[in-house]
Amino acid sequence: MRTNQWILFILLSLGMILSGCGSTADSSQNGSKAEPSESPSANAQPSNAPKSLDKPVSIKIGYPTQGASMLPLWIAKDTGIFEKYGVKADLIYIAGTPKVQETLNSGAIQVGLTGVDPVGKAKAAGVDSVILSAVSDRTVLYIYGQKSAEKANIAKDLKGKTMITAAEGSLYDHLAKFFIKENGLTPKTDVKLLNMGGEGDRTAAFLKGEGAFYVAAPPTSFKMDEMGYPQLYDFKDKEVLNSGVVMLKDYYDKNPELANAVVASLIEANAYIVNHKEASIKSISKWTGIDDPALAQKTYDVNVGTLPKKPYVSDKSVQFFLDNSDSEAVRTMKPSDIVDNSLVKALDESGWIDSLYKK
Repeated sequence: MRTNQWILFILLSLGMILSGCGSTADSSQNGSKAEPSESPSANAQPSNAPKSLDKPVSIKIGYPTQGASMLPLWIAKDTGIFEKYGVKADLIYIAGTPKVQETLNSGAIQVGLTGVDPVGKAKAAGVDSVILSAVSDRTVLYIYGQKSAEKANIAKDLKGKTMITAAEGSLYDHLAKFFIKENGLTPKTDVKLLNMGGEGDRTAAFLKGEGAFYVAAPPTSFKMDEMGYPQLYDFKDKEVLNSGVVMLKDYYDKNPELANAVVASLIEANAYIVNHKEASIKSISKWTGIDDPALAQKTYDVNVGTLPKKPYVSDKSVQFFLDNSDSEAVRTMKPSDIVDNSLVKALDESGWIDSLYKK
């Protein structure tokens, strides 16, 4: 009876937290500037700070998950950082990086927080886009198993079973395949993959026993821990591009000042998150629907360490996806084919980024 009550609790909670998973949802319901205080003041900016746009520009930014890895985006919106730089940003939740890239390709959004494989596949199809900065190059993701699973027997337990993960081509999907290969097995042949777009749906499927293994992120992972499901692997030390700030190449070439304003906004948001813990926790609660302060703080604590002070997109964090793509055309690409670090480099060399962290 106790287990059934827990399952009901987590399904109801995740339904509230992750409602709308698997579809495109306008975030206007979350768009009000409410909780976080101490918004950065334009008057307090150092002389080497990036310039605001001459005229405000309205854009749509697509993001792939309702997990706290998107906190820099939410903070830039909530605190007015975007507006300070002249960016009127409408944040659009689109489940999974492949769908974000598809929406970017169509022109329905101007900026996407998406991944290496979708960018590479778009390029192979003739749609050039460019990754301008990293959102993070570390990830807070874990592999869980049903309660009978044991780390010591993981390879044996994996074979012939099903692993639940996110959309094909997403970060979750790539890491699931990496984990399977690390254990000497072949994805899809030795271990079936159940690809599902929303974390609420994935969690429900796992709890119902539709998969023996599950790729999960906080706050879901905290509930998995509480319910006694064994955590079998932690990806924290794996250098991978969680998601990057991406624009279509033609749009970027025509709007370099806007691109710079977006990148600068997210860099400043990263510093804000480090320097303003309580306000950042409020943003997590607002955008994820977490109403438990202790759970929101735990989510902050595990995610803050993944935020890069200087969000260069490293070759290593990109090469992982290029090497493991199921597209032959993508596997032949180099990081320089899809990455442009020039905006981050200019902001870094000006000394502005370092100034954000000085007390």
